[in-house]
Amino acid sequence: MSSSSSWRSKYDDLDDEDAEENFVTDAQETQWSSRDSILFVIDCSPAMLKPSEDGEIPFYTAIKCAMTVQLNKIISSESDLVGIVLYGTSKSKNPNNFENIYVLQDLETPDVNKIQQLESIDDKTINFEEEFGSSDGKYTLGEIFWTATNIFGSSAQRVGSKRLFLFTNEDDPHSGDISLRSASKVRAKDLQEFGIKIELFDIDKPDEKFSRKNFYKDILIDGIDDDDEEGAPADDTSAKLSELLQRVQRKEVKKRSLFNIPFKLAPGLEIGVKGYNLVMFQTKGPHRNVYTLGEAVREVETVSKWICADTAQYLGSADLKYYWEFGGVKVVFTKEEIAAMKTFGPPGLSLIGFKPKDVLRMQYNIAHSVFLYPDEKSYEGSTRAFSSLLKAMAEMDKIAICSFTQRVNYGTRLVALVPQLEVVGPNGQEQPPGLQLIPLPWVDDIRPLPIQTDYTPPTELIDAAKAIIAKLNMKKGFQPDNYENPCMPLCHFDPKALQKHFKVLQATALNQRDMDIDDKSLPKTEQMFANQQLIKAMSHSKRAGAYIQQFKEVSETVEPPVPSFTPSQASQATKRSTQSQSQLEEPSSTKKAKGNPALDNAALLADIRDKWEKMQLNGETVVTLKRFLTSVGEFPEGTKKRDYIKQIGDYFMQE
Repeated sequence: MSSSSSWRSKYDDLDDEDAEENFVTDAQETQWSSRDSILFVIDCSPAMLKPSEDGEIPFYTAIKCAMTVQLNKIISSESDLVGIVLYGTSKSKNPNNFENIYVLQDLETPDVNKIQQLESIDDKTINFEEEFGSSDGKYTLGEIFWTATNIFGSSAQRVGSKRLFLFTNEDDPHSGDISLRSASKVRAKDLQEFGIKIELFDIDKPDEKFSRKNFYKDILIDGIDDDDEEGAPADDTSAKLSELLQRVQRKEVKKRSLFNIPFKLAPGLEIGVKGYNLVMFQTKGPHRNVYTLGEAVREVETVSKWICADTAQYLGSADLKYYWEFGGVKVVFTKEEIAAMKTFGPPGLSLIGFKPKDVLRMQYNIAHSVFLYPDEKSYEGSTRAFSSLLKAMAEMDKIAICSFTQRVNYGTRLVALVPQLEVVGPNGQEQPPGLQLIPLPWVDDIRPLPIQTDYTPPTELIDAAKAIIAKLNMKKGFQPDNYENPCMPLCHFDPKALQKHFKVLQATALNQRDMDIDDKSLPKTEQMFANQQLIKAMSHSKRAGAYIQQFKEVSETVEPPVPSFTPSQASQATKRSTQSQSQLEEPSSTKKAKGNPALDNAALLADIRDKWEKMQLNGETVVTLKRFLTSVGEFPEGTKKRDYIKQIGDYFMQE
């Protein structure tokens, strides 16, 4: 309980206003806490320079990983810091003058020059032996960790997270020297005490499998790194190298919480919880306007000012009010009153009750879920209370219904908390324990389904479809980490290619030629549907071409279903027929007036222009908007009303 000494809250000493501000995400408590720092530490011993069975050289694979991370940071997190340290080199360059340690790049924000330097190393423009050299495995791992500690400590910029990415294929360094091994473990613990997390990216040798039990289990947190938990490949060396970049990309993103709020279980009983977004839509980010006519490129500062339509005077924020029309009356509100209308209480999660798990239906999912985890720093004892509640809900097969207010001035929603127990596989944790917060719809959000069908296809057609499904089954399952988004859907009226946007930025900044986009979301048509001769020639083929052809032939012999009308559709059809009959009975002069396209288009143009100027196009139907665009020679683009309104606005702006 929040009133008990063993359940003390960090918000108890704050007043109500300060407490509300601290309920916002922990990443917003300070300006620097969201900044991430990564230091790449790459082994340059001779074993790292030997090609693997598939021809890849581990050292250059690590360089590519560092280069890719810097490119991603420039696009997505330009304030993050990245540094690179090489060890096992014959030449030395570091503040402590340690042997066999070369600081290639200090811990700073990535820029074009740093990326071009890595490109030169990767394409052999910079000769590795002449520039750095290999020391034949001579290095001291403790001094490497000491150098890393100094690099993080000497950085003038404050950061929220510090991580060290260690790339090596030597699983037992200093095997013959107990003192060096002991010193290395001590330095590794010093790193962790300074808040620096070591992430090991181990690589198998061609004739030897990497084993973390020999040395690194003593310096990694919990003995097993996160890669094992995510099922990193462990048997094939070539697979290890090819998936190294994918493993780095999974780890480079700092795991930030979405919110940090109290969870009220009962009056006087509260615990702290954090919410995490497991899935979030990736955007290309906002552009910035610049002024290029001058000695240097300068960023433009956008300033918006409101002018009174009657007096042409500038209006301040205190002069502006808002209104909604109700029954022909303009109901006016101030900005503070609108904010008060949206507020239903302080941020938090309040338990209402429990329901059986089977009452939660698939169609109730209106938005992606949020993963909840206890926050021990906010309320002491949150972890044990959260764990007890989680296990009890799982054993009783129940879900919790709660009232959820994420932040100040956010609307309140009803949500369902679904228990998720921990799942541990042979490679470590596969599923973390916690609660999945699923937003529930209000009664206003539920829409009836107009589709009704009682058609049952014949058995032979169902069997033909089953054969296709069996042959096109994805044996390895769907892994989102393997698919980049090649394009963006309709968003803000501006469909743009996401990956192509990033590639063009990269090519322009680095003076490269534009690169092709590898769209992995396209189906493998050649493997799915081959011609009959190829299938007959390859009896062992697993392609589904013959089964697709069979499904097509069977479907052509089946009688199509007779469309059935629902009562609402029947009434609409009757209404249309009645309207058609009344039109036939109208005088010919009336029909001519209504059928004059020039008069109709002119009236429609005047009406739409007037409503566009008054910003009242939202009240028009989609059919009317599309008809107007067609009448002025514009092809309606998009699928939603906002798309047509945007297109109409562009049309009038160009006149």
